[in-house]
Amino acid sequence: MKSAIQPYLNSKEIKKFKKGTASGFTLVEVLMCLAILSVLFGTVYRSFDIFTRSFTKENVKAGVQQRTRIGIDLMTRDIRLAGLDPLGTANARIIAADAENIQFSADLNYDGDANDPFENITYALAGDLLRQTSDLGTGSVTDTLLDNVDALAFTYLDASDTPMAAPVGNPEDIRTVIVSLTIQRPAGRDGPISRTYTTRVRCRNL
Repeated sequence: MKSAIQPYLNSKEIKKFKKGTASGFTLVEVLMCLAILSVLFGTVYRSFDIFTRSFTKENVKAGVQQRTRIGIDLMTRDIRLAGLDPLGTANARIIAADAENIQFSADLNYDGDANDPFENITYALAGDLLRQTSDLGTGSVTDTLLDNVDALAFTYLDASDTPMAAPVGNPEDIRTVIVSLTIQRPAGRDGPISRTYTTRVRCRNL
C-alpha cells in the first residue's frame, strides 16, 4: 500500500523525510527569535512604565495644586473678614496670632455678637493636618480641611507694613496677614510632589 505522501514526493525526498532530515527551525534560530522577542517586550514594558509614572506624577501634581489653592482660598476669605463688627458690640478682632496659627472673630450675621458658627475661627496646623476650629462660646467644632500639609506659616504686618514678631503681643496692631501653605504628597517612585502658595491678605475691618 502506497504512503499518503508518495503522490507528492519523489523517492529521494521520501527517504530524506523518513530519515528525519526535513528542513525546520534549528535551536539557534529559536533562541535568536526568543532574544528578539525579549528585547521587544522589554522596550514595550519600559515605555509603558515611563508613561505610567509620568501620568501618576502629573495627576498628583494637579491634585496638590488644587488642594493647596483651596486651602489658601478658605483662609484668605475668612481672614479678610476678621474684625467685622457693624454694630460695634461684638468686639470682633484678631484674638491670637502665632507663626503657625491664627484666631480671629467677625460678626458675620450682624447680630451684635461673634458667638455664632464660623464667627470665631482658629486656623492651626496639627501634625500634617490643617484644621479649622469654630468656637461657639459653649463649645467648639473642629474640622480637618487638608492633610499632607508640610508647612503653614503666618507673617503679620502692622499699619506701616512692618513685620511683627510672632507670637504677636498686640494683635490689635495687625493690619495685614501673609499666609504661606505647603502641601506634599507621594507620587510613586518619582518621590513626593510639593507645592507652596503664598498670599497677602489685607484685613479690611481692622
